[in-house]
Amino acid sequence: MPTTVLVLGGAGRTGRCVVSLLAKQGHTIRAASRTPGSPEGAVTPVHFDWNDPATYPPALEGVDAIYQWLPTTPDPTAEVAALLNDAKTAGVRRVVHLSNRPAHLSGEKFPMYWVERFLETGPVPATILRPNVFAENFSEHPAILQGIRTGVVAVPAGDGRVAPISVEDIAAVAAVALTQDGHQHKTYSLTGPDSLSFSDMAAIVGDAAGKPVQYQAMDPAEFREAMLCGGTPGQVADFYATMYEGIRNNWAADVTGEVQRITGRPPVSFADYARAAAARWR
Repeated sequence: MPTTVLVLGGAGRTGRCVVSLLAKQGHTIRAASRTPGSPEGAVTPVHFDWNDPATYPPALEGVDAIYQWLPTTPDPTAEVAALLNDAKTAGVRRVVHLSNRPAHLSGEKFPMYWVERFLETGPVPATILRPNVFAENFSEHPAILQGIRTGVVAVPAGDGRVAPISVEDIAAVAAVALTQDGHQHKTYSLTGPDSLSFSDMAAIVGDAAGKPVQYQAMDPAEFREAMLCGGTPGQVADFYATMYEGIRNNWAADVTGEVQRITGRPPVSFADYARAAAARWR
C-alpha cells in the first residue's frame, strides 16, 4: 500500500535518492529541509529544522515513516528523542536511521553510537542502516573531487580497506525498510561488492577518467586541522576523523550481502560507479 514518508535531508546525497525512488514507487513524500521549495508531483516540501522543535509536529502530519540522518550537534540524542516522541504522538509507525559503519565501529566515544543505543528502545520502531564509505564521495565531496582533478587524492585512510557503497543501494534498502514490514528493530551493515584500498579506488577512478590519479596517505592530525581551518564545524571534523580511523584499522573492510538480500539485486560495484561518474572528473 502507498506510504507517506517524511524524508529529512531530502536534497542530500542519500535523501534525494530516497525521494526519487519512493516517488517512482507511488508513495507520498514529504521532503523536509530548512528552505523547502515548490511541490513536485508526489513530493511535498515541508519546513524542518533540527534546531527548532516547533517545526517537528507540522512536518509529521499524516506521516507513516521517517527517513532520518543525524543533526550536526555535539550530542544529537536529545533532538532525535524529541522528534521521535512527537512522531509517536503523530502515529508514525517506523523510522529508518542513517548511521555510518566505519565511525560506528570506533565505539562509545562517538555520537552515532549514542543515537543508535537510544533507537534500540526508542518510542518508534527503528531500522538502523550502517553504510560503508559512499562511492559518491569521489564525485561529490569537494576536497576529493578537487584531488582527482589535480591527480592526487589525499585522505588519512592509511593502507586500510573498505567496501564502498553507492547511495543508490543505500536508498534501495531504505525504501524497502520504510514501506515494508519485517525490518523494524534491525540493523543492516551495507557494503558494495568489493573490498578496496584507497589506492585501488584512485586507480579505478583514474582508469575511468582517462588520466593518472594517485592516493596519498595524509596525517590524521593534519587532516582534521585542515578541515577546521577551512571552516568545518568541530563535530563534523570529528566525524570524518573517526570514520578514517575506522578505515585505517580495517574495521570496515569486509563485504556483506545485505543489499542483495534485502533488495533482491546485487549492489553497484565501484568500477561501475566510476564509469558512470567519469564525466565529473574530465
